[in-house]
Amino acid sequence: MSKSINSSKRILLWLALSNIIKSLSQWGILVILVKFFSTEDVGCYTFGLAIAAPIFMLSNMQLKSVLVVEPVTGFDNFRVYQIIRLLSTSIATGGLIIYCILYREINWIIIAVVIYKMMESLIDILYGYLQKRDRMVWMSKSDIAKTLLSVSTCFLLTVWLRNIVTSLLSIVFISMILYVVDYIYIRHQFLPKVDKVSFKMALGIIKKSLPLGISVLFTSYITNYPRITIEGICGPEMLAYFGSYSYFVIGIFQIQAPIQTFLRQRLSKNFHDSNIKEFKSKVDKAILVFLGIGVLFLIGFYSVGDVILRILYKESYVEYSDVIYYLIVSQLLMSISGIYATAVLSFNIYTKQAFISFGVFIIVLLCSKFLISNYGIYGGGYISLIAAIISVVCYMGIYLKRLNRWQVRS
Repeated sequence: MSKSINSSKRILLWLALSNIIKSLSQWGILVILVKFFSTEDVGCYTFGLAIAAPIFMLSNMQLKSVLVVEPVTGFDNFRVYQIIRLLSTSIATGGLIIYCILYREINWIIIAVVIYKMMESLIDILYGYLQKRDRMVWMSKSDIAKTLLSVSTCFLLTVWLRNIVTSLLSIVFISMILYVVDYIYIRHQFLPKVDKVSFKMALGIIKKSLPLGISVLFTSYITNYPRITIEGICGPEMLAYFGSYSYFVIGIFQIQAPIQTFLRQRLSKNFHDSNIKEFKSKVDKAILVFLGIGVLFLIGFYSVGDVILRILYKESYVEYSDVIYYLIVSQLLMSISGIYATAVLSFNIYTKQAFISFGVFIIVLLCSKFLISNYGIYGGGYISLIAAIISVVCYMGIYLKRLNRWQVRS
């Protein structure tokens, strides 16, 4: 017999705790690398993330989100999702490693980052199934355990061995252990028998998910292409600065993640129940929360930002810190865009996202070289702001149009 569904308040608290700890851990890993290794090593780490993230976004195909919002009577066979994710992740990992070997000097830092992203991708689909089954508390506890063990192991090995590749691979090892634990839990709780894999069902899922994968591919390139361009034009050292600023800002805004995770399921339920009032209320409240976070972040960084950068990183990282103001505003707008995108996905709209992301990516592609060549890492901040404004306007327009149609129909 399955356990009773956790209360919404308890779920939200655990999700918030999980994401706060995860955000701090991402800072923690970056701080460890900055403190113990060269700026060039940190730049290679950031570059590895920049080239790997978009490819894994494509291979993930938003399967987690599709699994969560799919009705129980629909394409919700977990084993099918798991096999699709395993195959797509293997292809992505192999392709990236071949790229590193053939088109660049063999850099084991980048390869370690690719393997690290591979494990994140595999765990992600397990979390999607736990979320669908209302086991978000277990999911949060598992994520917290993985996070704390990863940072601790990374720090201890860094102090002991002073080898950045070993430090990164230790995170992979911890992720593998938690993957096995979560999979055993899912099998024991929900899947005592092995599900049959339907090739037709797999094709149906891929057909539904691939446009979303293409969408997030371009979305990821919107963020990462300026970083790749900075590495090419300004070098890995300048990328280390820009990457450190970016992850600092993203880390603060990670507090949005539990809200989006919570919303994804609740909005889908409100839509299927035709509860337009609750649907709109949840979206509006989430946007107000994000606006509050953004304003507080701007005020806080203006007051003590340089001090924080000296503590977290090194003195040299303060030199270009004004870039962070552009990144805060752009991340705030992207967070609001993400809320609208979550609402649009709850409307069962799966194709328009790709067109929006492609359009914004083309603008980023056209602007990156010019702005970064002329303004250095500040150009990266300008590009982020331009992309965020376009994205939020597009998703808001789709959301309001569909909401209005829903209201008229009701």
